Amino acid sequence: MEKSLVVTFENEEVFSSHSKWLYPLFELEDFLSTTDFLPGKLFLTDKIAGKAAAFLIVRLGFKKVHIHLISEGAIGVFKRFRVEFDYDEVVPKIQCKTEEIVTGDETADEVWQMLRRRAGRVTGLSVEIDNLTVSVGNKLVLNDLNFRVGKGEHVFIKGSNGAGKTTLLKAVLGLEPVSGGTIRIGDFEVGSKEWHQNRAVTGYVYQETVKNNFPISVAEVVGIGLAGLKVKSSEAVHRIEIAMRRTSCFHLAKRPYHELSGGEKQRVNIARCLCQQAKVLLFDEPTSFLDNKSKDELCDLLNELWANEAPTAIIVSHDDHWMARFKSKVFELKDGKLC
Repeated sequence: MEKSLVVTFENEEVFSSHSKWLYPLFELEDFLSTTDFLPGKLFLTDKIAGKAAAFLIVRLGFKKVHIHLISEGAIGVFKRFRVEFDYDEVVPKIQCKTEEIVTGDETADEVWQMLRRRAGRVTGLSVEIDNLTVSVGNKLVLNDLNFRVGKGEHVFIKGSNGAGKTTLLKAVLGLEPVSGGTIRIGDFEVGSKEWHQNRAVTGYVYQETVKNNFPISVAEVVGIGLAGLKVKSSEAVHRIEIAMRRTSCFHLAKRPYHELSGGEKQRVNIARCLCQQAKVLLFDEPTSFLDNKSKDELCDLLNELWANEAPTAIIVSHDDHWMARFKSKVFELKDGKLC
């Protein structure tokens, strides 16, 4: 079978793939993560490259490539990022859906995240809400609401105070009784026996509005994510440390949680979700009580999480300016429905 992609170092083959579509580049990404090769020192030969493939090659860090069949859009991407390239044949565009989706003006990270979702290379689970109705007291809050979030997608929900944004998140968590409809997290219907056995797949980063001086350390807060899970003590220590290092709060491990700033608490709570290995993250007004510097840091952290762990995320926020930085879908909750 003919090779679709070959990578060489000093004219010696170090990697090849026979796969189709963009999978050879994802396989190459996996290969590079296990070796000491620097992409900038390697030479890549690809059978076909459109805009999507060009963006992946750019993100992998290659500087010299040869493409047998290249699209005009790919040429534009390589020129934009100053990749040295040559080719055998050029066509206006590659007949592929991704060639239509990618405009060429995105960042390499944005395209990479989108393509990972299309390739199914994400840790996140889908969220499917059908005909959801929830009443709080005598008030109808969510009325026959329908909502879909794909694996690894991150979406924002805004709405006026009292519109039911927090109620929606609590319903997804199974903490708010529903009058009708269903909620599915991956293959689990919320409220079912299987869901109770897998509740840890959903993590909640809440809006902290009540101050307390409860004597609990940062590491203990992160460890709450393991509550109810059968994890050996040595594994628990490892997961707590990795989660805190992942969110840059390991240096706070022994600090009393109540002494932290708002931004530090957000990092700790995200670490708690990572510790339990949540695949769906729910955020309730994450920028409330944060200064501009902490908002910037939270934005950077979330983008890094989506670029690596790629969990699904539903973020409730009233901060239009902060939401706009993510270029994500934004829904409005109004009259019990999402639009």
